[in-house]
Amino acid sequence: MAQDNTIVTILSARDKMPLIGAAIQPVENSGITGWISDVNGKVILTITEPTNIRLSYIGYISKETIVAPGQSISIELEEDVLGLEEVVVTGAFVPTTSSQSLYKVRKLDASFIEARGSVNLGDVLQTQLNLKTIQDDVLGTRVVMQGISGSNVKMLMDGVPMINGAGGEFDISQINMNNVERVEIVEGPLSVQYGTNALAGTINVITKTYGVDETFASINAYYESVGQYNADLVLAKGWKNLSVNAGITRNRFNGYSSTDERSENWVPRTQYIADAKIKTSLKSINITGAYNQMWQSSTNRGNASSAFNSQTGKLSEIAKDDYNNTIRLNGSLIADGKISGNQYINLVNGVSIFEQSSRGYLQDVIDDVKWLSTDPEEHDTTRYTSWTFRGTYVNGNANKKVGVYFTAGYEASINYASGGRISEDADGSVNEYGLFTALEIPFGIKVKVQPALRYIYSNSYDARDINFLNAGLPILPSLNFMYTNGTKFDFRISYGKGYRTPSVRELYYEFIDANHYIVGNTDLLPEVGNNLNASASWRTNYGEVSTAITPSVFFSKIDNKIDLIQIIDRETLPDEVPKNVPVARAYENIPNFKSYGLNLTAEFAWQNGVRLSPGFGMLARSGSEADDKFYYSYEANLNAGYFLKKIDTRINLFYKYNGQITEFAREEDGSIGVLTLDDYHTLDISLSKSFLNGGLFTSIGAKNIFDVTDISLVGEGGKGLVLQTGREDFYPISWGRTFFIKINYTIQ
Repeated sequence: MAQDNTIVTILSARDKMPLIGAAIQPVENSGITGWISDVNGKVILTITEPTNIRLSYIGYISKETIVAPGQSISIELEEDVLGLEEVVVTGAFVPTTSSQSLYKVRKLDASFIEARGSVNLGDVLQTQLNLKTIQDDVLGTRVVMQGISGSNVKMLMDGVPMINGAGGEFDISQINMNNVERVEIVEGPLSVQYGTNALAGTINVITKTYGVDETFASINAYYESVGQYNADLVLAKGWKNLSVNAGITRNRFNGYSSTDERSENWVPRTQYIADAKIKTSLKSINITGAYNQMWQSSTNRGNASSAFNSQTGKLSEIAKDDYNNTIRLNGSLIADGKISGNQYINLVNGVSIFEQSSRGYLQDVIDDVKWLSTDPEEHDTTRYTSWTFRGTYVNGNANKKVGVYFTAGYEASINYASGGRISEDADGSVNEYGLFTALEIPFGIKVKVQPALRYIYSNSYDARDINFLNAGLPILPSLNFMYTNGTKFDFRISYGKGYRTPSVRELYYEFIDANHYIVGNTDLLPEVGNNLNASASWRTNYGEVSTAITPSVFFSKIDNKIDLIQIIDRETLPDEVPKNVPVARAYENIPNFKSYGLNLTAEFAWQNGVRLSPGFGMLARSGSEADDKFYYSYEANLNAGYFLKKIDTRINLFYKYNGQITEFAREEDGSIGVLTLDDYHTLDISLSKSFLNGGLFTSIGAKNIFDVTDISLVGEGGKGLVLQTGREDFYPISWGRTFFIKINYTIQ
């Protein structure tokens, strides 16, 4: 059959200008690799029959259409101001775009991180909807997602699990943002993909990778008026088939007390961070090795009281100070890519280590004399180690209009601990092994369904308690459904079952001294959870305004949820423990925990550079033996920005209202006690500008403009996330209003 030339002209929908270098590919697997548009945005296709083609261009929304032989047609592509074509990896078995992901992935990119003036992950998440950050004097900053905290939030770095910290929670203030490309957040369980600890949601920190032909040097300096001084250096070099980058960071925080006491509720600390990444390829397989290590020293100073100084032989003011050194290491070796035209593999091997040493000293605050405490309980080094080995194989042809993606994989998670605060009864490691499989089944071009299963074996517990299909099977199921109508509307609903065995810490931890009685519980039962998430996105254009409206709802139910519980009846403490010990806690199972909520977010993007992203959320929580009595909390946020293109300057605003949130517990007399954290508002603003053709980037701004410090706690609840701060009348939200400046100088 004779070929007739078909002329396609690709234009920008905004200004009708030609798009140079736009790609056209046939949707069907026709053996044709594709075409590229010329300086006039034109492409000449030599086809013999009507052909379904896909047009794509960086920064624009891809489009599919059918062209006929001999036809001349102009096609307009719209700018991707809402991020529909951005690639995401969290929750997906192969990298995909935001619009095609079966999960609703929230993506916070480098520009957002810079605009926030973010030093650590806690800064990035502080104003996000359906996420709450909670500060602890000693344990750091942790995150609550969908009303669930602790080990149920999976923390990843480049897809590799990171081990939790000293309190069984993950201290997100220890994750530095100096070399982070983006943060991806998926709410709800990803237990089939990532195994244990993924009941509430997953946060994946993606570090930067530089181009193979790129030579790069970057120096950052950050100052915040509270007394925070940070600096880092990044070097990168790329060759034909190899790229290497490395960085070093020093962060210094002088500490802050909102009570004017010697005991600070924001302890001083110094961090040193080293990271490196090397990437190469063997044909179509990418091989990446990464290393990230943090060294942190901090001082938790106590309040002084009158006591005899054995060093000077006289009465003075003596305080007990704890000097803590923390090491956090994350390493990985990853191989991923196509092994043939329609087969993809991803092999992840990683290690995460958390070690904390503590030394107690007595300090004479009058004569400035310090000496080591003779109490052996005040000196400890405890180390937690977690190894992850995960492999995924995917078979599916992306060029076919209708095709099935088949996925199979394995995962091994090996976890152990050692040190003075690990019970002598600790029995080796707590390991979990899994096999998983999934089928992504399209129905036409608008509907996709993905059922998935994960088989679990634990060396410490009988995973048959999952009781899949009431048949005593140790299998976790999940089911995802997605309907999409091009780029205008999509709807997603997902169900997932989660299972989490108690960690080494929850089983064997022992921290017993004059002020603490915190112990593990070898009788703990595994958590079994069910979660349902649904969301929709409706997108349209009104003149020069691109709009997206996204409502979402969720429901979670966890049986035997593991919590750190305040011991109310002190008579149950061992005889050798003082009955008036200030902190008395133990890990217990909560038999019936439930949470549900709804969120409504919107995004408005004007062609003149204005962006508004308002949101509203409601959270309801029950459990802790409170049966079906629910406690409600409300929140709202607004992220706004305006880019002045002529002067290359961006103005940013970040606001969040955090409504009252209540924790609850059944007290000894059977009554329900509640502990309520008052509501508060936060507001940050910043101004970002580039100089020297983009080589010099500066950002200045003000954080916590409403000057929030400590928020009141009211009630007598015996359990819950806010009580873990160790305070009964308030907990610290922030160190008050501050001003910051950040300078980045880049040489390429």
